[in-house]
Amino acid sequence: MKTSNKETLIKSNRSWLDLEFREIFKFKDLFILLIRRDFVTSYKQTILGPFWVIIQALAGSAVFTVIFGKIAGIPTDGHPAFLFYLCGNMVWQYFAVVFGMGSNALQSNIGLFSKVYFPRLIPPLTQAFSSLLNFFIQLLVLLLAIGIYRSSYPAAATGPSHLIFLLPLLILQSAVLGLGLGFIISATSVKYRDLSRLAGLFTQFIMYASPIIYPISEIPNKYQTLLAYNPLTFIVESYRYLLLGHATGCKWEFAIPSVLITLVIFFLGVILYNHTQRTYVDYA
Repeated sequence: MKTSNKETLIKSNRSWLDLEFREIFKFKDLFILLIRRDFVTSYKQTILGPFWVIIQALAGSAVFTVIFGKIAGIPTDGHPAFLFYLCGNMVWQYFAVVFGMGSNALQSNIGLFSKVYFPRLIPPLTQAFSSLLNFFIQLLVLLLAIGIYRSSYPAAATGPSHLIFLLPLLILQSAVLGLGLGFIISATSVKYRDLSRLAGLFTQFIMYASPIIYPISEIPNKYQTLLAYNPLTFIVESYRYLLLGHATGCKWEFAIPSVLITLVIFFLGVILYNHTQRTYVDYA
């Protein structure tokens, strides 16, 4: 594509590595408009609005506490069970939402893509950004729960406040990982529609392969190294370390593979997605 002050020339024979990131800045007004639209439509015509997010977080963590903490008796690495599951659920739900949006990015926007040109990365990026509202509501609930617990138990462990600036980096990694995996599913399911059904199964597999409902300390040492190659392991454990005070998987042996695999998945997903979107309308 060559641009000038007067016109934009669109070509189909682009390189696979032409990812159009620069064009996103040219459509920043559309980017902001879609974010605003997502914020408005998220709670339009709802009675409780954002309170549904709070109810979902508290109810899900309460169920996990009873089933896995009380009935199954799974330890929580020394953390209060409710806080352990509340933190894990918060991380998981944001990743799962972003992954779901990425895996349906082409299919859900076909009507818009077939009418007007703009960088096709904008809709999933804006949806991932607007989903931060729910994430921050759940984070606020978690911080309030932590504050209540520590007011009752002053000797409870506290997170390293001097490292709290790393929290936005974990949020960014969660979004990048979810979008990357979602883009791969979205691109490959264009020609083979039945692959989109694997997204739900894949989501469940990732959840049980990640330390959402169990701590890494309960996994035998010989298998802990395998968990390091699941990028979500380091993300979840880092949240627990920063917010709850300690976590087994928050160390360099988990950090380096997590970040590298996340970046590889994201760029592979963007390349496949960007290449597929150029001819997607022909298959839809």
